[in-house]
Amino acid sequence: MSHSFPWLHKVKGTVLQNEILAPYTSIKIGGPADVLIFPEDLRDLQTILKHKGSQPVFILGEGTNLLIGDRGIRGVVISLKNCFKEIKRPLFFRKETGNRRAVIKAGAGVKMSYLAKSAARYSLKGIEHLVGIPGSLGGAIVMNAGAEGTETGQVLRSVTRITLDGEIQTLQREQLTFEYRKTLFPGGDGIIIEAELELEEGDRTEIQNTMDRHLSRRSQTQPLTVPNSGSVFKNPDGDTAGRLIESIGLKGLSLGNAGVSIKHANFIVNKGGATAKDVARLIENIQKEVKEKTGIELQTEVVSAGE
Repeated sequence: MSHSFPWLHKVKGTVLQNEILAPYTSIKIGGPADVLIFPEDLRDLQTILKHKGSQPVFILGEGTNLLIGDRGIRGVVISLKNCFKEIKRPLFFRKETGNRRAVIKAGAGVKMSYLAKSAARYSLKGIEHLVGIPGSLGGAIVMNAGAEGTETGQVLRSVTRITLDGEIQTLQREQLTFEYRKTLFPGGDGIIIEAELELEEGDRTEIQNTMDRHLSRRSQTQPLTVPNSGSVFKNPDGDTAGRLIESIGLKGLSLGNAGVSIKHANFIVNKGGATAKDVARLIENIQKEVKEKTGIELQTEVVSAGE
């Protein structure tokens, strides 16, 4: 395989060829990547993009809300788990009215849970409901991840990314379009490396209590102790996907080694040795049954990638 990637020795970070991707996803499913690279820094990322040629590039964050095919992903898979982890000290300012506010600049590889807790230490509110999101900041921005009425896009001030041509660009909030579980960027594809969030000063104890309640509720209602997909379907207007699936008796339904969680019907769990094909068949089956019995077409939130 190395003949396809003669430039790999130029990368300082970890380079793995024919690496099975299942361990890097929350549902523990996925075939091999032709090459999986953990860049050490921005220069590494620029090196990869400069030399990739016509090879496709796939960005792997924390591997949540992701279903990788059983035959894996062709081309270059880049994981940002080992870089872009810095959270800078908040810069406080005051507007004419209201509480003090602050801008936090953070790397795209920072986990959302860590970022929310870091903000709380400075008594900053606005992302406390996102503390339970298992992904990284970069992934949360791409998906416009949300929980309990809070969406990432609501607090985003700017995004810095590197285009696939290697150009670094900073996009202001006004240049982005936020949809339900999706952020639209102008121009072509790119890799988010950093973002600025604007948060409001609040009561630290209250913020901490909100996060504690959220995490407690999440652990009671979601299958966090077994490999899972994260939310499989987007919530339809005025309802939740989990309630719909449970209402027609599909909680606990299994196909192969993939099953609808008995704890939360909008999660699919890997009961041991499940394949992407098992999950895909289960998703199709749920969509078909829900459509037939309720007339509602469920749209997937989980992203499918690879073959």
